[in-house]
Amino acid sequence: MNQTDVRSSRARNPAKGITALIFGLLYAAFLLLHHLLPSRAGIALIVESLLPWTGVFLALVLLMALIRFSALSAIGFLVPAVVWATMFGAALLPTADEPTPDLKVATQNVGARLPQPTATARNIIEADPDILTVQELESLSGKIIHKELDSAFPHSRVVDTVGVWSKWPISAPEEVDLGLQWPRAFASTIATDHGDIRFYAVHMPSVRPGHEAMRNAAMRRLATTVSSDPADHVIVAGDLNTASTDRKFSTLVPPLQDSRAEARGGFGFTWPAVFPVTRLDHVLYRGFDATSDEVLGRGTSDHRGVIAGLDFK
Repeated sequence: MNQTDVRSSRARNPAKGITALIFGLLYAAFLLLHHLLPSRAGIALIVESLLPWTGVFLALVLLMALIRFSALSAIGFLVPAVVWATMFGAALLPTADEPTPDLKVATQNVGARLPQPTATARNIIEADPDILTVQELESLSGKIIHKELDSAFPHSRVVDTVGVWSKWPISAPEEVDLGLQWPRAFASTIATDHGDIRFYAVHMPSVRPGHEAMRNAAMRRLATTVSSDPADHVIVAGDLNTASTDRKFSTLVPPLQDSRAEARGGFGFTWPAVFPVTRLDHVLYRGFDATSDEVLGRGTSDHRGVIAGLDFK
């Protein structure tokens, strides 16, 4: 192709890369405005629970930009890339190498009637948490896990299917009203070597697309209870059945802080255990700094456990 032909080709393609530009800008707009998605039929629940994964669209935009490379296609990739990185990039930064924390807090939904409950319990024990909350202590498997944990921790409190184990004394449990017909959360005071902690063990109602009302109402009730708690050091841990990117997560965070967001090191997905795509299990707090946040091995539950290192402020 001679020079005249090249100039002619450019003249016939003044908008080379326009497809990548349009697609990229639409994706950037989606990221910025996803909170406007309707909650009806569970659309917002599904999309927001998987929001970080929408970054795969960046690969598609990049491919389109490379095929029809131009200034327009480059802009079409860079704009959504910057937006995605601003929203999620901090989570991918490496965890700082911190000394031993003041305490380690773990949470694990062990799954009702799970196989090999002893192995699941020992998997948690080997992580060596100072405080542990467990959800779905049901049936024979729950009794076996209860027994294993009792042998590893000197103190425990259990209300229905939610339990707390600790290396330090735990006060009598106070049920937290989530508006349900059965207890799924309780508060207690744990007297640690560094000072008292107000600890909330929580298992939010399960959520299905289009059926989020019960969970949403329970989140509001929990937020009201925690915000009115005068304690300086508060921890809320458990299976919240709410992704970090779910709009309802902001009911609790802020004012509480999220151990994964502060400690970084990745998204920390916990569910489903075989191939986690979202994070439903959390350690939230006020009056602490998070030094680490680790997702535990798969075990035999459908959730992976979380263990966070916290320092008193």
